[in-house]
Amino acid sequence: MLVRDWRLMVSVSPTARHLRRLHLSVFSASIGIAYVYLIPAFAEELGAGYLDLGLIGTVRSLPYTFLPVIAGYLGDRFGKPRLYFLSVFAAGFGTLLLAATHTIQGILAVQVLLGIGLSLFWPISEALVSEVSPSQERASAIGMYAVAWGSGFLIGPLLGGIIAEAAGFQSSFLVAGVLILITAGGSVVAIRGEQKRRVSTKQASTRPSWDLVSAVLPMLVVQIPYAIVLAFVVSIFPGYVVESGLTPTEVGLLLSGFGLVRIVVFSLAGWMGRVGERKSIGSAFLGMALVLLWIPLNRSFVALLVDSCLLGAFIGIIYPQTIAYVSKRSPTENLGFAIGAYETIFGIGFAAGPILLGFIAQTAGVNFAFLILAVIALAIIPVLAFPRRAVAATTTRAES
Repeated sequence: MLVRDWRLMVSVSPTARHLRRLHLSVFSASIGIAYVYLIPAFAEELGAGYLDLGLIGTVRSLPYTFLPVIAGYLGDRFGKPRLYFLSVFAAGFGTLLLAATHTIQGILAVQVLLGIGLSLFWPISEALVSEVSPSQERASAIGMYAVAWGSGFLIGPLLGGIIAEAAGFQSSFLVAGVLILITAGGSVVAIRGEQKRRVSTKQASTRPSWDLVSAVLPMLVVQIPYAIVLAFVVSIFPGYVVESGLTPTEVGLLLSGFGLVRIVVFSLAGWMGRVGERKSIGSAFLGMALVLLWIPLNRSFVALLVDSCLLGAFIGIIYPQTIAYVSKRSPTENLGFAIGAYETIFGIGFAAGPILLGFIAQTAGVNFAFLILAVIALAIIPVLAFPRRAVAATTTRAES
């Protein structure tokens, strides 16, 4: 099964070659973009406290609560390759500015530009991959796209940490910024011509149908618990395991296990798509809830490592299947809008999650926060059981 899911990457068809170029561009950009994980350490070196670190993350996340849907709509109207180039350029230029920053206030200012770049990058790149891939191969293409950015996010912080250790954070951000800008230039050549050939005969809709929103509504709703749980893994879980007595090295191993398993499961997206998006996602939320209930019962390193890997697996199931579901049921002329709406709702959940969970953990205890998360994960399963509603225009959209 895994070999078949890689067929898009090794095929010599024009579609496969274009997907390879897209995946390579996303991988290269993600290596540099992943340096955002180093910003808290850089800020701490400049004297930032916990409030400063939280503010830095919030400022960067705020554009994600409204910009993706606007970016998707503009991509449908004026061309996705242009916005993709703009997103990568904004992220690269923002990263370069970090190399010239020496104050916490400067870091905060740069987060606005980084947040805008990332708010454009994810929905536009997802729409590009969805648009160029045949419907029957959509889950596999999105899975390989996820492998590309997931691999970049594994390599980037490691490479950045090595450079920062040897030459300082400014040098690390300088290298990342140059890499991202090189990717921006390469992306013009890599995707613009092919995308013009594919969409030149289609006219973008200026009025996205609300029937489209209702057709993909279950998957839009899914983004809220998905984003909250992912925000917990990124923002709260590392502090929880440190409180459990794990060393920084062990914390790093937990996060690496989470990331590696997630990448492996991303690569199986095509096979899981054949099982069915709703069944796969519902099973993942059930498994996620059970893991969240189990975590407080055993705080040993081995148990927490298994928990991290399982969470990575379940999150790795949900992401490509939801993107595939939304893109399959969206007409080509509104694909950017649909995926932008998906990412906007994710952004709202991801921004609200850390504040909500941090408050619950602080006032009622972290074990109660795990219980709340499990209930949220279970509560979404009935939504996935609602009858499907199709968009009439779906049958007329391009399948190749």
